[in-house]
Amino acid sequence: MHFRSHHSSRPELIDDHQADTSDAPERTVLSAVRTWLRPACETARGSVHWRDILSNVGLRPDGIEHFDLLMRSLMHVSYRPLDMRCRCASELGKDEAVILQTIALLQKTHSGAALRMLSEWLPAPAVSGVLKLLRWFAIDLLDAGVELDVQARRVTYMH
Repeated sequence: MHFRSHHSSRPELIDDHQADTSDAPERTVLSAVRTWLRPACETARGSVHWRDILSNVGLRPDGIEHFDLLMRSLMHVSYRPLDMRCRCASELGKDEAVILQTIALLQKTHSGAALRMLSEWLPAPAVSGVLKLLRWFAIDLLDAGVELDVQARRVTYMH
């Protein structure tokens, strides 16, 4: 299934499902990403660590390490600040949507589509390394029984 924009040939990021379904695999990954970036959130209840989020869904220590390496890499290679939201936000940022979609594509072995998504976001020299880290993390998620769906995702843009 291909999600195409009527304005361009690149995949869209539009989502019609609820992003706040508490048991959705996408929500688990999104929570880990947001908690890694912003561990303190005044409106989110309780102190949660991103490692606990991933551990609670069955990721092994090496999968948790792959996630940490991925996030550290993204923080250093992006041309601009990452478009990511706080833990309490209900909307997706563009970069969050790209991460979710790329993981889903890699889990379905659609490496070419994943590569194209990353190429539109990251500097060319960084794409290969980030793709490798995302692939490791995607496999780690599958090993834990966490499978993301390839779907268009509705995003809000950073102003």
